[in-house]
Amino acid sequence: MSASLLIEVLEKLVNSHTSLYEVAKNKTEIIKKGDIESLQQVMKDEQAHIMSIQKLETARVEICRKIVKTVHNPTISDCLQLMEPDVAEQVGEAAEKLRSIIGELKDANTLNQQMLRQSMQFVNVSLSLLKPTKQSLNYGKPVNGNSVQTGNIGKTSSSLLNMKA
Repeated sequence: MSASLLIEVLEKLVNSHTSLYEVAKNKTEIIKKGDIESLQQVMKDEQAHIMSIQKLETARVEICRKIVKTVHNPTISDCLQLMEPDVAEQVGEAAEKLRSIIGELKDANTLNQQMLRQSMQFVNVSLSLLKPTKQSLNYGKPVNGNSVQTGNIGKTSSSLLNMKA
């Protein structure tokens, strides 16, 4: 009885993670486009998936505890040791599918994280080029090319606002 419930929960976890993986792939495309509104909606969808996965994971842990009563937080491997070979094979296959999709999801999330980090770096660099620095608040004589040396501070700045048009 518990083994069939475990298989059912594992299959639901696989389906939920597969759906979350599709959301992550969609998120990648949205990040490429730079569509902030769509990104916010995708993040809401992700949160709904995550809450569903958390509920299924809680159910999986409870089922494992019913199967393996001697271990406080039993794993699927602990459960497999106590199951009949044919049932253990089904559970093992479902667990392997889950491991596989979680690996793919992890890779997609890593890519999305890197893309977002690079986007933020680009925004920060762009803002720093447009924003005058405190050192260049006064006009001064150009030292070399686009830099301006201020008379009272004596430091150079490379803000785009100081460049000739």
